[in-house]
Amino acid sequence: MIRNILEIPFITSGQYPDRISHKTKNADTAEFKTYREFTQLIRELSAGFKASGICKDNHVGFFVNNRYEWIATDFALMALGAVSVPRGSDTMPKELKFIYEHSDSVFLIIEKVKQLEELEGHFTDENWKSCLKIFIMDRDPIGSVNKKYHDKIVFYNDLVTLGKLELKKEPDLIEKKINEIELDDLFTIVYTSGTTGNPKGVMLTQRNFYQNVVANTPRLQIDPDKGEVTVVMLPSWHVYERAFEYCGIISGLTFVYSSAKRFAADLLEEKPNIIISVPRVWESIYQKLIKALSVMPFFKRHLVFSFIKINQIFLSSSFYLKGGYISLKKRSFLRKAFAYFYNLLRFLITFPGHILAGRLFKPFREKVGGALRGATCGAGSLPKYLDELFNSIGITLINAYGMTECAPGILSRTFGLNTFGSTGYPFDNTEVQVRRKDGTIAEIGEKGILFAKGPQVMKGYYKNPAATEAVLDENGWLNTGDLSIKTENGEFLIVGRDKDTIVLMGGENVEPEPIEDKIKESIYIDHAVVLGQDSKQLTAIVAVNEEELMRLAEELKISANVLKTEGKFSIENDVVYEILMKEVNSLISKEHGFKPFEFISKILPVHNDFSIGKELTQTLKVKRAYIEEKYKDLISFLTPGGDKKKKE
Repeated sequence: MIRNILEIPFITSGQYPDRISHKTKNADTAEFKTYREFTQLIRELSAGFKASGICKDNHVGFFVNNRYEWIATDFALMALGAVSVPRGSDTMPKELKFIYEHSDSVFLIIEKVKQLEELEGHFTDENWKSCLKIFIMDRDPIGSVNKKYHDKIVFYNDLVTLGKLELKKEPDLIEKKINEIELDDLFTIVYTSGTTGNPKGVMLTQRNFYQNVVANTPRLQIDPDKGEVTVVMLPSWHVYERAFEYCGIISGLTFVYSSAKRFAADLLEEKPNIIISVPRVWESIYQKLIKALSVMPFFKRHLVFSFIKINQIFLSSSFYLKGGYISLKKRSFLRKAFAYFYNLLRFLITFPGHILAGRLFKPFREKVGGALRGATCGAGSLPKYLDELFNSIGITLINAYGMTECAPGILSRTFGLNTFGSTGYPFDNTEVQVRRKDGTIAEIGEKGILFAKGPQVMKGYYKNPAATEAVLDENGWLNTGDLSIKTENGEFLIVGRDKDTIVLMGGENVEPEPIEDKIKESIYIDHAVVLGQDSKQLTAIVAVNEEELMRLAEELKISANVLKTEGKFSIENDVVYEILMKEVNSLISKEHGFKPFEFISKILPVHNDFSIGKELTQTLKVKRAYIEEKYKDLISFLTPGGDKKKKE
């Protein structure tokens, strides 16, 4: 059993010293590092940082994107007991200033000199005065940087050289630090990138991440002796990615750092065995898949969809026989027995089709490398249509749920029990309750707010006791703010955000997320934001896929220039509007299980120029407040009597 997170890479290095730990791609070249080299760099950085003045409880602004040096730096700061305050280098300088200042950081780690130049225009003299050292990973000329900061700059190659010299004096530095670390030590402050409001600094301890490693690693079923490969594209500073990397390192994974742009190509080239992902990744792949299917001959297309349905029935029946199913009420013994034998019959009937489907869908699995045995999908609800489709073609998606405040794991499905539509079971050592508004425990099938308790729950929000008290009680129960339902067999469903619930004028409560997920099934729509608080009917902002929009314009013989110039943000062509409205109406319909008050009365089609840090979080979820503010001058036409031809 590991003693703390710092010990993880050194245990793995002792077992698999020559295994590739990281592969980094640069243009046409690739650089490989072994676990022996990885732990040596951690030692050198630890010694170099110590000689540069970093010590226990120092707060360190750590504004770097995914790269090999990121994870090595993370462990090095951990070794010294310093508190890392991570964020991506592509974050807006204004936000970085807030995080650096609010977190009381006294050291700064960045990637490039250019990043320092950008920060110069936002940091105050007081910020720079408090900053004792600026560590820069890539060596570049610093002539453009104000001379008064030159003495504070330390490039990483110099830092490593310093570390090597210091290690000669204290070669057992890491071993000493592993013994000194306590599980309740403050480890990191991660500022939420939430979809609304200002970011809050979540204080996470060694124990919080330790719990995730202990509870989640077995669920990932990584065989250390096989030397499995993963491709990662989520930001390393995000707790979902960060916790996975700790689980992967203790399991001897080889990490290939990718990006959103390269991810699809890297899946093909690297052939990963396991990955973590977010729903938006699968939405993108789904749209490409549906587009490819749409041009197939009718017979072949019908055959593919038939086998998807057959395999879906087979898989859902097999999960049922293992105890994985969704029932929102307690049933009698006879009803349970009947359902069991019904699913046993379906299982037997569809088994031959399942075998044939495995062969038929092999080309689809090759699109993600052909060796993928599973993908955990978190940081957002996995829509059921994606869940069923990808699992049915043999790309196993494991739904998971957590939050920054739990570092992050709370619930997940497993490879053995992967019930469609479910969010899964609590992690080991974790208690979960669904509570009504009055605090009483909800019945099976009754919607309420999810509360979690366990060793992964945060210490609180940094310098924000009021926000802490609002979500964390004296007994350690965390109010997640998410709406959930407990099923008959102990699985949980996440059905929306309490604060996102829309209350219509007639008093109807609407959860926007399932509606938005359904709208995004359209090949024309990349993102959707449902509106309607205190209104008679729902409306929606829809961000249109630019490639499909141009294809549609060509079919309709509409000038692409017209579509781009009619409105600054909006798409105001009447013909295109009617096509998009018809798409939305066909999806949000009674046939798909939606109630009459959930129908969308009007839409605001906008160009999809959404970008991370503005309209999207780092895990590609939409920022509702930002989007509503951005389009506030255009939203007026969505209200009764509003003019669709609203001009900027």
